[in-house]
Amino acid sequence: VIRSNGSVASLNEAVALDLLDEAGLASQRAAETRFSINGGTAMLRLMIEHPDDGAWQRANFDGEGALYKAESTGDWSYRGDDPAAYDDVFDQEGGSDVADLTPLVEFFAFIDESDEATFAAELPERLDVEAFATYLAMMDLVDNFDDIDGPGNNAYLWWDAASGQFTVVPWDMNLAFGGLGGGFCGAVGQGR
Repeated sequence: VIRSNGSVASLNEAVALDLLDEAGLASQRAAETRFSINGGTAMLRLMIEHPDDGAWQRANFDGEGALYKAESTGDWSYRGDDPAAYDDVFDQEGGSDVADLTPLVEFFAFIDESDEATFAAELPERLDVEAFATYLAMMDLVDNFDDIDGPGNNAYLWWDAASGQFTVVPWDMNLAFGGLGGGFCGAVGQGR
């Protein structure tokens, strides 16, 4: 995937991806490239792995599972048990031979319908809590407001078939380290 970024070198996203990897979270490898489009000025861009690739999934997770991508316009709410109700909010990007949307729908039902005692007792069975705590800490450390509770819902969810646990997979780190700072909006406004 060729990434857009408001910074000149996309260094903020590259560093954030390396730090996520160092923290033990699923991340994407990145490489810099420079190219022009339609004879325009060559610009430095960041190429990153796309998580929907089976090789990426095998490199980041043991065993089989399913990968779900949050849509930027959606939310993480329970919408009932009909998988079609999630068409506008989540896409299944990988593991369709292992599971459909059922694990995702069941997870959202658990979050929405559990009483406090059940939620506290069963959450570690359904979510890799340690990885989630690391994810939250890293989003704060790299100053990425565009995470799972940000404006773009930028994340994937990995469901491990063996454990039945979900893991949040960071995605779209181009606003890390205060990357919005006017540069991003300017880049969009200039049609880059």
